[in-house]
Amino acid sequence: MAERAGRVPLRRRPAWAWLRLLRPVAGLSLAGVGVSFAFILAEGAPVWDEALRVGVALFAVVAAASAMNDGVDRWHDRDAHIWRPLAADLMAPRNAALLAGAFAVSAVVIGASLGGRALLPLLGGLACAGVYNLQLRSTPFSWLPLSIGFALVPPFVAEAVGAFDNYLWWSLPVGALGGLAAHLAMKLPDYERDDVVGAQGVMHWMTIDYAVPMSWGLMSAYLVVAVVSANIERWRIEWVVPSASVGIVVTLAMMTWSVFGVTERKLVWQRWLFSLAIAGMAIGWLGSIVP
Repeated sequence: MAERAGRVPLRRRPAWAWLRLLRPVAGLSLAGVGVSFAFILAEGAPVWDEALRVGVALFAVVAAASAMNDGVDRWHDRDAHIWRPLAADLMAPRNAALLAGAFAVSAVVIGASLGGRALLPLLGGLACAGVYNLQLRSTPFSWLPLSIGFALVPPFVAEAVGAFDNYLWWSLPVGALGGLAAHLAMKLPDYERDDVVGAQGVMHWMTIDYAVPMSWGLMSAYLVVAVVSANIERWRIEWVVPSASVGIVVTLAMMTWSVFGVTERKLVWQRWLFSLAIAGMAIGWLGSIVP
């Protein structure tokens, strides 16, 4: 159906541009995972303002990283992602830079309010976002910042609620694999649009023929390491089995569906399904190993 005469579509409105720039779905998803971690680590009874600050801080990190990403990519996006706010001239680059700075400062202030030990992994996450956007995004090491950043989420939340323990060191291998699997899942649908001269991200370095099966392999490795580490620490079947089962079903479903050909639409479905499965497995893993 055609747009009404004189009516500005939502996607062309400045307010929508500001919201779109922040990647609210990604930010709210990470905030939800962080708050879930806070409830698990505090045995279902966290201090409400600590849990709230955890969620807001994680949302702010994603918002800052997203605004910076669009600012750095604005020239490339005019050809590949014209719907993004800066590429569509719905927002000035200066405003995006100010927004990125404001959310980064907000994340630091909120992190500091949770204590110095909580601030350190949060600063690590912000540093990962900056290094990715400014240095590594077009290199074979483009996967590294998200792997490190995802692994830092459990220690950040644990320090924020005063519940860090040695078993959380498992978050390093589990989180690193989860972040790597998430990176491939999120970037694969954009493979052709981002396939330009000079693009040497990990997917273009491997080529699409290897990147797609690699995403399945990494998802499988993430599930295996999460389940094995949960078994080594404390096996709680009610936590780990449902989340691992969802991850297994999703991975097998995408592998089976892709036998009939890999398309951008299928990779978009994989992006959403893998992202949900990775988040769910992280929650199930933590719920299983917490004393």
